[in-house]
Amino acid sequence: MNVESFIQKIKESEEFIKFNDEMGISETSVTGMVAGYQTPKAFAPSEDAFEEHSEEVAKNQGYTVVPKGKGKNFESVYKQAMGALNEASYKEFRKDETRTTNRKINDSIKNINRIMYEVERAVEHASRLKTEMAVDQRTLWRESRNRLVKIAEKINRISKKIHELGA
Repeated sequence: MNVESFIQKIKESEEFIKFNDEMGISETSVTGMVAGYQTPKAFAPSEDAFEEHSEEVAKNQGYTVVPKGKGKNFESVYKQAMGALNEASYKEFRKDETRTTNRKINDSIKNINRIMYEVERAVEHASRLKTEMAVDQRTLWRESRNRLVKIAEKINRISKKIHELGA
């Protein structure tokens, strides 16, 4: 027996009919007499109609609408810069004539700063998790400990190069 036929049997039962007669219920509704939407044009027939209405409302309230695709997408700029850096050798990086030498150095420093922020966050999260979960150093795998030593060495080398760059 499926659900529809079961419900139909209940509706046709004497007890259900008697209950409805006593309650004076002819139909039931689950809306709870909720008022309809009081927002004209809340559901636009098309995206263009919605955008036109949105622009009109924004102008009436003293705002201006920024066209799609006009804002800077910093993530794509970052990916583009890092992609160029990762794919290019130093020789190609040096010969790139689309940017000046100062611009290349400044962009590299900005990228380094962004990447170091991400590394710092990852280290902070891992350290916090280790502390909260009371993970003992002895439970770390040997490979992980070796990687930590290598990372520390890399950071020391990078630190020396950064001091040379700033001098």
